Amino acid sequence: MPNEAAGADAGLAVAVSDAAGVRVLAFAGVLGTRTAPQLDRALRKELLDRGRLLVDVTGLDLASTAVLASFPTALAATGGWPASRMVLFGRGRVAEAMWQAGRHREVPVAGDLAEALTLLDRRPARVRRTTDLPQGPEAAPFARLLLRSACEDWEIPADAVDRAAIVANELVSNAVQHTLGPGELSLAHSRRGLWVSVRDGSSARPVLTAESDGLGLRAVAELSRAWGVTPLGSGKSVWALVDDGPA
Repeated sequence: MPNEAAGADAGLAVAVSDAAGVRVLAFAGVLGTRTAPQLDRALRKELLDRGRLLVDVTGLDLASTAVLASFPTALAATGGWPASRMVLFGRGRVAEAMWQAGRHREVPVAGDLAEALTLLDRRPARVRRTTDLPQGPEAAPFARLLLRSACEDWEIPADAVDRAAIVANELVSNAVQHTLGPGELSLAHSRRGLWVSVRDGSSARPVLTAESDGLGLRAVAELSRAWGVTPLGSGKSVWALVDDGPA
């Protein structure tokens, strides 16, 4: 029998059970900005404890599509594919909104429990992992180590890994040198290639000029298909897209 736990303060209730040895969370209530933190905590705990998680969203209503990011964010923060896997299943507004927003490419959405168990063993169309970076000179080698580990899990060719490692090194080093330091490294892989992004707390935008040479942004520009800066509420994210095929 499922264990019932009411999230009265946050407005969500969750039933915990198991199916074929996989943890299943069934949420009920309204998913919005007030209840998203409770959802996030529950998802991260189970993903870290069990690694494989199914989420029944049939009983969830949706107050804001922005909070759908809670699902891929929790998955990426706990390691992502292949060690950390999550599939949503059921009908209703959350399932429909995940498809409409394209977030099913990162967190698959199934119609029922049987399909969800099958999708749990299939790599999503987009895989991602994120981690906080240390401050100081150790941030760059730490980022390179994480990138190579992720690329090994995602079976990315060695040539592309070497290029991406240089890009990650330069993005992190630039953040250490010119800002208060990097806050988070995000890695993602899809059919478009390998994404590397570094978030920091500064709003100052890095600029590539004709005088730029050597490493730094010049290396990022030369080794990437594209790169850019995304302003955030606090700071920015500098990203690059690296081809995952031969140079």
